[in-house]
Amino acid sequence: MKVLLVHSFFHYRGGDATYALELAEGLRLRGHEVFPFAMRHPDNEPSPWEVSFASLAAHYSAHTPLQRVRAGIQAIWSRDAAARVRRLVERHRPDVAHVQHVHRHLTPSVLAPLRDAGVPIVWTVHDYELICPSGHLFTDGAPCERCKGHRYHNAWKHRCKHGDAKLSAAVAMEKYVHQALRVTEWVDRFLCPSAFLGQKLVDFGFPAQRVRHLPNFLHSARYRAEGDLGDYWLYAGRLTTEKGVNTLLDAARLLPKHTLRIAGDGPLRVALEQRAGTLGNIEFLGHLSRPELAAQVEGAGVVAVPSIWYENFPYAVTEAQAAGRPVVASSIGGIVEQITDGEDGRLVTPGDASALAHAVADLLSDRASARLMGQAARRRVERALAPDQHFDRVEAIYDDVVDVRTHR
Repeated sequence: MKVLLVHSFFHYRGGDATYALELAEGLRLRGHEVFPFAMRHPDNEPSPWEVSFASLAAHYSAHTPLQRVRAGIQAIWSRDAAARVRRLVERHRPDVAHVQHVHRHLTPSVLAPLRDAGVPIVWTVHDYELICPSGHLFTDGAPCERCKGHRYHNAWKHRCKHGDAKLSAAVAMEKYVHQALRVTEWVDRFLCPSAFLGQKLVDFGFPAQRVRHLPNFLHSARYRAEGDLGDYWLYAGRLTTEKGVNTLLDAARLLPKHTLRIAGDGPLRVALEQRAGTLGNIEFLGHLSRPELAAQVEGAGVVAVPSIWYENFPYAVTEAQAAGRPVVASSIGGIVEQITDGEDGRLVTPGDASALAHAVADLLSDRASARLMGQAARRRVERALAPDQHFDRVEAIYDDVVDVRTHR
């Protein structure tokens, strides 16, 4: 089958990009012809398809007021991306298009030429961008569903985009435009890594028959799980409010004898470093390469995922599990589908620093139990996230949407 794989980025930069790149690799190994479409970017992986990619999104270089206005329009509907997809479709006639994250870079404009050409569209949903202007269903420090019923003005009212009124108004406008165009009606199937996310789409008005639960896959054999558990605990991810990093530091304050390593960067880093200044048990590692991060995970005694927003299906959990490390995580969103409390990890109340600290301390002090829990987590990943069963289901979905289109 000829598969057009559409994603804004063609380099590793988070869970959505990791999935897209490894999806392409897996499809090729199963004999499919895959041609990617992304945005040109200095960090992109080498590809012969680069010449067909869309231009770098205008907001990367917008400095003057006029440039910012043009960038704002392009961030809602990119004519350049749409035109380039149209040429790709005309030249290569894909059997199916598999879309990942496109908002504010390629934009949903890429769906229009696919619709016009009758190409079936499958969209893997990695966040809440389709129903929430900020993409997180989170504002004012807590989960939020105020925009349900297309009431996107609430994003501006609550300054949901980086606390900025103009940016928040822009993403609210984006959603109103896409709703008016009814772009989601052009998509044949929405694939959701967590059942939680899929149910949220349905709750916000998506037809249940077009939503499918399909967990991500993981090549567990690529992760070492036999090493001894380390004596530190680890957080790996963006340093933002919704990730629960303030709770993380509060928990670290309660565990002065245990070192916390924080891998990652983000807008809260400076404030967190200032808060941690009086503590001697926190190490900020900054952004790490994939091999460097893997080494930190493999050396940890516990991995913490203290999110306070509706996480979808974070790789921070699955990659730690594949490495045989017990995970202490918030009982929220799709995370509860990844961990059975007390069996292959620990679930704690979101935002409860005391509960987080207690669970981490228990595992760091009881190495035997932590090792058994990590081994159970590894078996869970091997059983539930095996690549072959994932690709079997992806191919079945492709066959289904192609068959439906053919017999219309």
